[in-house]
Amino acid sequence: MPTIETERLRMIPLSLECMKATLTDRAALPELCEARVPNDWPGPDIMEVLASIATNQEIRAKWAAWNGIIIHKADGLVIGDMGLGAGPDKAGAAEVGYSIVAAYRNHGYATEMLRGLIAWAFQGQEIPAIVAECFDDNIGSIRVLEKAGLYRVGLDGNTIKWEIRRGVGLPRPS
Repeated sequence: MPTIETERLRMIPLSLECMKATLTDRAALPELCEARVPNDWPGPDIMEVLASIATNQEIRAKWAAWNGIIIHKADGLVIGDMGLGAGPDKAGAAEVGYSIVAAYRNHGYATEMLRGLIAWAFQGQEIPAIVAECFDDNIGSIRVLEKAGLYRVGLDGNTIKWEIRRGVGLPRPS
């Protein structure tokens, strides 16, 4: 994944070196990210994922190619992470995941970066669809996914399934 720039944000690749530092050497993160790193990043979801893939070289290499760390340009601060997991599945769909630190939520940052990630994925990658899931009571994620142009395509218990397809529709206005 290249660096993805939006108006207010920059997403740098979550390299193998950054993954290792996130798990074992937080003091190295500011230099690796070229940004300040708040105490509440990374959150528990990304830590759980990184810990589970830490021992699997093949998955780590794929993960590093599809995921990044979100930096707020004006503040020079890591404010979250976003990515497409280990990349597209056998059908070509990639599942997006993201998190934003609490102090930066509700400012449109996740939506802004998700739009940038979708544009990158659909412009140069062989990805026909990006999918997502969120709980039906997660109002914040529902708004992010809607504003980024994803559509509800199903419900499994209390989990909403989302999708956006290459060339179908445009991102919804803010």
